[in-house]
Amino acid sequence: MRGIGIALLLTAAVAARGHGSPAPAEESGTYTVECTFSNPSYSGHCGVSEVTPRSVPPQNACQQILVCLNDAQCTKTYCNATTIRSGWKLESAKDKSGE
Repeated sequence: MRGIGIALLLTAAVAARGHGSPAPAEESGTYTVECTFSNPSYSGHCGVSEVTPRSVPPQNACQQILVCLNDAQCTKTYCNATTIRSGWKLESAKDKSGE
C-alpha cells in the first residue's frame, strides 16, 4: 500500500513539472549570430558563429566578441586562436538562423 502512495506522489510530481513555468532559455529562445571581423594583420576575414539569446541583437552580440578580440586580457579564442589583440573591426553582424 505504501508503495502505491509513493508511486502516485512521483507521478504527480512528474506531471506538475511538465506544467511548470518554462526555463529562461525556453522563454526567450536563442539564435546563432554570424559575425565577420577584419584586421590588417590577419590574413583574410574572420567569421565567428555564436549562439546568443534572442533578446540580444546581432550587432550587440558581435560587439561583445569584438571587445574580446581587441583586449589582450581576454582569454577566449576566436579567429583560429589568433594572438592578434588590437586593430579588429566588425564588418558584419547577421542572424544566421534565418528566422
